[in-house]
Amino acid sequence: MFVPVFLIQNWRYVLIALFPLFMIPLILIGGIFGQFQQQNNPDIGGDITGKALVTPEVRRYEPLVRQASIKYGVESHVNLLLAKIMQESGGLLPDVMQSSESLGLPRNTINNPAVSIDVGVQYFAGIIKQTKGDVKLALQSYNFGTGFIPYALKRGGYSKRVAIEFSEMMASKQGWDRYGDVNYVDNVLRYLEVETAPVSAFGFIKPIIGKITSNFGYRIHPITNEPKLHAGTDFSCGQRPVPIKAAKEGKVITAGWQDPNNHKAGYGQRVIIKHSNGLETSYAHLSKISVQSGQKVSQGQQIGNCGTTGSSTGMHLHFELSVNGKKEDALAYLN
Repeated sequence: MFVPVFLIQNWRYVLIALFPLFMIPLILIGGIFGQFQQQNNPDIGGDITGKALVTPEVRRYEPLVRQASIKYGVESHVNLLLAKIMQESGGLLPDVMQSSESLGLPRNTINNPAVSIDVGVQYFAGIIKQTKGDVKLALQSYNFGTGFIPYALKRGGYSKRVAIEFSEMMASKQGWDRYGDVNYVDNVLRYLEVETAPVSAFGFIKPIIGKITSNFGYRIHPITNEPKLHAGTDFSCGQRPVPIKAAKEGKVITAGWQDPNNHKAGYGQRVIIKHSNGLETSYAHLSKISVQSGQKVSQGQQIGNCGTTGSSTGMHLHFELSVNGKKEDALAYLN
């Protein structure tokens, strides 16, 4: 069979040109199977949410971004991903998420927006899983590459200083003038109107926006039907595993099942955070935990999802606050 000399000499470029033709069918197939994957791919929340401040050129891709976000379990980050597109291309290039490099290809190899979004969202989802929901670390790692994740975690997590140090180290290794964009996090977040929760006089925010279904104090226990002190405040979360956020910055001292051998016992999956001045907060009945013991968390950072694990009659958050080991009414510190 005769093969043109041009094809032999330029086979790499031919493969790059044909790349989208191979990717589009794969994405269509992935969309079919995505419906089956969603139930096993719970949403990975984060500590930054808000409204995307983007142009119509970017906004037109929202349906594709939402579809891919659901497929890869990052639906709560749709607006953040739109802000990323605004930073990466302004919606004006075919490779709208500049995701070619995540596949080891030259920049702008992908020339189909649907392919770019699918590849980019999948890559972001993989990164944010590794960072356990730390959005700023995930954003900077999208720009630097996943090698930044262990480097940052060994140094306490993301910070501008750590980003600069990593960039200088990598630039020196590669013999380049610079490596990546050390301002990438700020550049993306300028296109996101970040939602901030009101802070109380004691410096706390509510861990969830929901109706209070049970207050602190003695009551008839809903399961045992016996009088017992309800040492926390219960917040309803409807029927969805909505994100639960740290009420104040601190250090996680407990994260896991109260009784690993009996998931129906007590608080089920719970997180306890130690704050300054002898304060501790507890978050119980979680369906998922996004932090680990010993981890430092910032105020508003997602620590898990609302659930009904342990001794629980329905989806809710049981929130407790203690001062020097003594449990007190948390609402007095939240309002």
